[in-house]
Amino acid sequence: MKFTTNTLFKLFALTACLLGAASARAATVQVTANISGNETWYSTNEYVLNGFIYVLDGAALNIEAGTVVKGKPGVDAATKCLIVARGGKIFANGTRTKPIIFTAEADDVLDPDDLPTFQRGLWGGVVLLGKSVLNTTTDAAGNAASPKYEVFEGLPDTQISGQFVNRFGGNDDNDSSGVMRYVSIRHAGVVFQPNKELNGLSLGAVGRGTVVEYVEAYAAADDGFEFFGGTVNTKYLVSAFNDDDGFDIDMGYRGKNQFWFSIQERGKKDNGGEWNGEPNGVSVNAAPIANYEIYNATWIGAGTNTTSNRGIIAREYAAPKLYNSILTEFGGSGLNIDVKSAIHLTNGLLDIRDNLWWNFATNGVAVALAENAQAQVIFTDAARSNLNVNPLLHGISRTNNSGLDPRPAAGSPALVGARATPDNGFYCPAPYKGAFDGNDLWISGWTFLAQKGFVAARGANTIQVTANISGSVNWYRTNEYVLNGFIYVLNGAALNIEAGTVIKGKPGTDAATKCLIVTSGGKIFANGTANNPIIFTAEADDVSDPTDLPLFQRGLWGGVVLLGKSVLNTTTDAAGNAASPKYEVFEGLPDTQISGQFVNRFGGNDDNDSSGVMRYVSIRHAGVVFQPNKELNGLSLGAVGRGTVVEYVEAYAAADDGFEFFGGTVNTKYLVSAFNDDDGFDIDMGYRGKNQFWFSIQERGKKDNGGEWNGEPNGVSVNAAPIANYEIYNATWIGAGTNTTSNRGIIAREYAAPKLYNSILTEFGGSGLNIDVKSAIHLTNGLLDIRDNLWWNFATNGVAVALAENAQAQVIFTDAARSNLNVNPLLRGIARTNSVAYRLDPRPATNSPALNSPRTAPNDGFYTPVAYKGAFNRVNWATDWTFLGESCLIATAGAGTPKAPVAAAPTCIATTLAIVQNGANVDITFASVSGAGYRLLTSNDPTASLATWSNAGTLTAAGATSTFSVPTSGAGRFFVVVCQ
Repeated sequence: MKFTTNTLFKLFALTACLLGAASARAATVQVTANISGNETWYSTNEYVLNGFIYVLDGAALNIEAGTVVKGKPGVDAATKCLIVARGGKIFANGTRTKPIIFTAEADDVLDPDDLPTFQRGLWGGVVLLGKSVLNTTTDAAGNAASPKYEVFEGLPDTQISGQFVNRFGGNDDNDSSGVMRYVSIRHAGVVFQPNKELNGLSLGAVGRGTVVEYVEAYAAADDGFEFFGGTVNTKYLVSAFNDDDGFDIDMGYRGKNQFWFSIQERGKKDNGGEWNGEPNGVSVNAAPIANYEIYNATWIGAGTNTTSNRGIIAREYAAPKLYNSILTEFGGSGLNIDVKSAIHLTNGLLDIRDNLWWNFATNGVAVALAENAQAQVIFTDAARSNLNVNPLLHGISRTNNSGLDPRPAAGSPALVGARATPDNGFYCPAPYKGAFDGNDLWISGWTFLAQKGFVAARGANTIQVTANISGSVNWYRTNEYVLNGFIYVLNGAALNIEAGTVIKGKPGTDAATKCLIVTSGGKIFANGTANNPIIFTAEADDVSDPTDLPLFQRGLWGGVVLLGKSVLNTTTDAAGNAASPKYEVFEGLPDTQISGQFVNRFGGNDDNDSSGVMRYVSIRHAGVVFQPNKELNGLSLGAVGRGTVVEYVEAYAAADDGFEFFGGTVNTKYLVSAFNDDDGFDIDMGYRGKNQFWFSIQERGKKDNGGEWNGEPNGVSVNAAPIANYEIYNATWIGAGTNTTSNRGIIAREYAAPKLYNSILTEFGGSGLNIDVKSAIHLTNGLLDIRDNLWWNFATNGVAVALAENAQAQVIFTDAARSNLNVNPLLRGIARTNSVAYRLDPRPATNSPALNSPRTAPNDGFYTPVAYKGAFNRVNWATDWTFLGESCLIATAGAGTPKAPVAAAPTCIATTLAIVQNGANVDITFASVSGAGYRLLTSNDPTASLATWSNAGTLTAAGATSTFSVPTSGAGRFFVVVCQ
């Protein structure tokens, strides 16, 4: 892929999020002193490390998204690197579009072609040191110290300000070294002496309180990542074209890991993973055992024409668990397990199963998957389901020809038969093998792999869309699609949009509007991801440059419309007739027919209707007004049924409402309505869905309601069935500010019957709540219910006004049992600009009253049963995939994907075992929890401790009871079933 000067400039503007003059280069700051206290590095500067720079005990280094940090060249004591010492913290909070880059001084990040492709060892690297427990038998000096510690390899046991800055280890497995998120580390690695080196990212005794996710180590002169003990959990790591191993592990590491990707260059050919249970030179099976877990990794080796290039080698006493992974393209064997690890293979601590292995050879001659007898066990045990089968990856490339795509193709065996990931609050559900599913190429965008052109660029080709969608049509991330008019997804058609795809609309008003309408009976499957959202925007918007349009530019194209078949509460059809089922024609549009279908109609008799999926979708700069109160919004939903999935959708800077529901039963989660012209969320025509985690913020110049909720169609007021009795849990509305007017929090119009719980409304220029007198019937019969919410800061032109605008609303606040409190929610930051100094952060502060609620959202299969108020708790889920995040409007702190509450742990030891002779076998039946893992342990010695019992099998329960069947082996045998 060839980058033009214009493309390179845009890449830098995107990475650094430059908010001023686009041509300005960052100022250079020479870093010569260690970090003590609280220090911030900004994206408007470039920082150059002049030696070993330490973040000392008690200090915190905060690095803004998009910042570039460089290291000067040097070897041994002259190496330039960043070391976060024990007790220090780094908060390197990059984002998908603004990664933090650590690289060499010689690297011009504007030009991905300025250095040789695989240039390594130009500076030191990044080192995190923590306090978790190591399995060394003595301290670094050979003494029996407690707690045990080590000195980072090759470095002296130096003191600075009384701290031994190169030591790691301790007694706190929950220790935190901070956050490394969306970070790219390039061209690093210095070897001090044989087997003593810096890597891309080195982690010494780092504790599980640390966040390490979305980190790339590119072209390091040693390993991409090396874990020297520790308990840190990691996700989304990329080890690309490094000199030695993809992932190296020592000293009793015990973390959880998911979504690792490693690829090796043909000229560099050590192992995909070299995993040692002990420190180098020590072999005693010391505690804690190196019993770590890895789910969903993909290793691509150096190629089958290389030698000494194994997939995995498990050295002395290592006890890894490796599941749901892919290993391919290695020049040696797939697996070597040291004889001293056999104890963990037989006791079940070392467990490798449900993986795909393919294409291992030495100099082009196929070799065995298993290099030795210990490894052979992994492949001969059919129950372990380690398959030698082609994973059918889309593309393996080691040159920057846009050919690297490690996702499994349709029909790949990686897409079926995966082991269920544990429901423990860390792992993500991933019903596939390898680091990628068939949709999300999560290495695109933020990695040097993508910038350099190994991975195909998003929107590389432009396709003008002029015809309606019929049949099944796929739109791909490598194309950019431009809507040339009203484009309809017709009845029976399906539009499938790949994650990361950009769709643009040409400008126009009225009949010339450009928009996408999914008609009744049509379906859209817009399956974006947090890493690669699907973007709908205007033709004028260069999505690689978040500063190219005015921040609140609106109405540049139409928008997205979904039309479905659920029941409306209109009294007649759109023509005024008593039709059955009732329907409406989308406002302002004619009752047009295409191929016999009335494409602008919505409504019907199927509340379970599905219009498809809208997930991780950002809709920007939309909205066209046809006539007063007849308009397109960001996302319009007409009679959309509950079979439709709508979650993680942003409507940004629409010329009317962010979201408008025209009836329907669709359920929604994680919606963002930001800086739209009219209401955050507008509702009409008997909408009856469930909703959770809504966030809305308004700009001071645009100031209608946070929510305008009408029970009936416009101009109709008869309390018609079905009643508009919808539910909203956990919303946060931030208004246009207290110096505005006509800017209410919520207005419930005729016969609306909303239920609003556990929400926050603040910063409005008018009252908090208005309930129309005609809705009073639903207030008294209990259908309209508003309780357990926080209301704060309502004023007209700076003068405080009542929360309740009328007598009906007053009931909500005078009834103490409803617990609607006028109290400051203590949000971390309310801002409507992308100022570097102050950003929007709608999460409640640590002492906020919003963090607890007497009400918990229902555990009904849709709601996430949380007991806090507002759309956010600790995690800022609205950063990675939104324009709010790309444009630096919202803070990166706390960014991530919310985890579902952890299910109650199943009983780990079965209290009752039904043991029945069955021929030559014994069947052991026990009560189980579906989806939980169990292990059968056996012993003939009733006095033996449980730790010495043998592993006789494992299973994942499929129901309320499960059965192990094992051969009979004599009297006196004991059985116990424990969780895996």
